[in-house]
Amino acid sequence: MMTPYVVTRYYRAPEVILGMGYKENVDIWSVGCIMGEMIRGGVLFPGTDHIDQWNKIIEQLGTPSVEFMARLQPTVRNYVENRPRYPGYNFERLFPDVLFPTDSSEHNRLKASQARDLLSKMLVIDPERRISVDDALMHPYIHLWFDETEVHGPAPAPCDHALYETQHTVDEWKELIYQEVMEYGVRAQL
Repeated sequence: MMTPYVVTRYYRAPEVILGMGYKENVDIWSVGCIMGEMIRGGVLFPGTDHIDQWNKIIEQLGTPSVEFMARLQPTVRNYVENRPRYPGYNFERLFPDVLFPTDSSEHNRLKASQARDLLSKMLVIDPERRISVDDALMHPYIHLWFDETEVHGPAPAPCDHALYETQHTVDEWKELIYQEVMEYGVRAQL
């Protein structure tokens, strides 16, 4: 069962707010909200409830397309279609140059235009048009930090829940944690 409370409200994607179900790129929306918040210095869509949250989104990004609305449940579509229509703002207005560091040798690859381009692909109301995780990782703004081994690394070892059901002293916990870290290092080198 999918729940609308899967994500903190300010980072909740439109498809979650509108009860459409969601896929992995729901997280792209959330990351876009956090990235935008870091640039702007404040929450992008500070809604007080799910309705206000939706209104904050469309006021800034614009009313969604007819194709998007056609995929909504009839009662939700009726509500969305009867909201005021908003053209939305371009990303130069949402994230003006003054919010970005000036070009320097240290940040010469972190261009405001690249950040805005990535945000414009992450903060897309229609999840079918939103950038995928793989494409986001290859975007010029992010690719600077891309590390193949982090993305396609080994799966974590299964968790032994029995460990948590036993009592341990502080020293025993320290030893168990140390052993786990050492084993992780060995697994990472394989």
